[in-house]
Amino acid sequence: MKIMNPIKYVSCNNLQKSNVLNLVDEFEEDLIQMSGKCMDIGCGPGDITKNILLPALNPNAVMIGTDISENMIEFAKKTYGNEKLKFEILDIQSTSLLEKYISKFDHIFSFNALNWCYDIRQAFENIHCMVKFGGNILLTFVASHDVYEVMKILAQDSRFAPYIQDVRKYISPFNDSNHPCKELRKLLESIGFKIYQCSLRQMIYSSKDSNHFLSSIMSIYSFLDEMPPNRKEEFQTEFTCEFMKKKIIYKTIHNNQTLILDLYKTFIVYVRKM
Repeated sequence: MKIMNPIKYVSCNNLQKSNVLNLVDEFEEDLIQMSGKCMDIGCGPGDITKNILLPALNPNAVMIGTDISENMIEFAKKTYGNEKLKFEILDIQSTSLLEKYISKFDHIFSFNALNWCYDIRQAFENIHCMVKFGGNILLTFVASHDVYEVMKILAQDSRFAPYIQDVRKYISPFNDSNHPCKELRKLLESIGFKIYQCSLRQMIYSSKDSNHFLSSIMSIYSFLDEMPPNRKEEFQTEFTCEFMKKKIIYKTIHNNQTLILDLYKTFIVYVRKM
């Protein structure tokens, strides 16, 4: 399956990098103790896996970065692959895991990827199958964000609906939950994880304009490649318009600079298979 634009994504994923850097700092003492065979689920183009995650682990750790996108994995292999870091295609929602993945990993990570899993239980069941007993799982993913509300609106637009076959693929499974953290904890415990941390955090991101962030979103909307150029341009224009309706715009006092404030909620999850 050829989806997503890895070069474009690498050029505009500063927000994702910043979030992972903060998480690595928070769990620094735990991460440096983690060695053995590890997996990064939803590694995308592999830059964060190579430059941020792997250096934070014990020097004896080796890593497999996995992603559903063939384009992303091809790019990651050519750009970042080495003797300690390999990349493979994997759909974490698969109902038929390959034998080579079952109980083979000492630790598993995932950053800003599971929010694209509409079957979140299957994803966590697969993670539970892949990690060894006593293995740690550290991950973060978006619980709710305005981009999901925008997708709901545009998925009902007659101009774009034929290209968006299943809008669930583009909305976090917890976006409409009244008690997302409680639901996630219940899910994790039912699968068999011991929870050390499962928190929901309010995140704030500010920028001079929205183009950089929206470019990173557009780079992973696979259906855009199926649209004719004029329809694709219409979608991007409408998306930006709807997104900006939900943003807080303010000016700084010291230099009168206009900034856009983006608020969203994200999960921080640290569990172990017992």
